[in-house]
Parts: sequence; structure tokens; C-alpha cells
Amino acid sequence: MQTGPDTDSTLLKRVLGPYNQMPNDVEIAHMVDDLLRQGEELLARVAGHEQAAAALGDWHQLTTDGPTDQPLGNWNHARALARTVRSFHRVLAEQ
Repeated sequence: MQTGPDTDSTLLKRVLGPYNQMPNDVEIAHMVDDLLRQGEELLARVAGHEQAAAALGDWHQLTTDGPTDQPLGNWNHARALARTVRSFHRVLAEQ
């Protein structure tokens, strides 16, 4: 999947949209892959910014721990990744 400002924004809006619009498990897995790829691409760019400290901590925990073994664990994990990627974008936009 191509990424860029428009596709990043579209993905984040989709994942962070209304909770009742949760996609199926296969779509969630693809979204998580895309979010992980985006986050990794942004990681080096935000690492030196003090404003990114909390988001970097979240990123580390999310990528280390992965989703919980609960009924909505994968969806909640995707949403947490999306919030963290959104924070990375905000830090970079403020620079």
C-alpha cells in the first residue's frame, strides 16, 4: 500500500472513526501493518524531539506488548497505534 500525507490521514481517520464501524479481522491486520510501517518511518524523525517523549514511550509499549488477548484486543491495539502515529505527525507539524 502506498503511503503519503493523504493516505496516512485516510488510514488514521478510518481507524479512529466511530467505534461501531470496526472492520473485519483481516482489514484490521492490514491496518496494523500499515500503522506499524508508518510509525517506523516516522520514528527516527521524532526521536530527537522532547515533545514526542510520551508518544515514543507509547510506541515502545505498543510494539513490544502487542494486542491484548481480549475480544476487541486487535481493534483497540490498532486504535492505540493510530493515536500514537497521529501524535508523531503532530510533533513533526509543529517543527
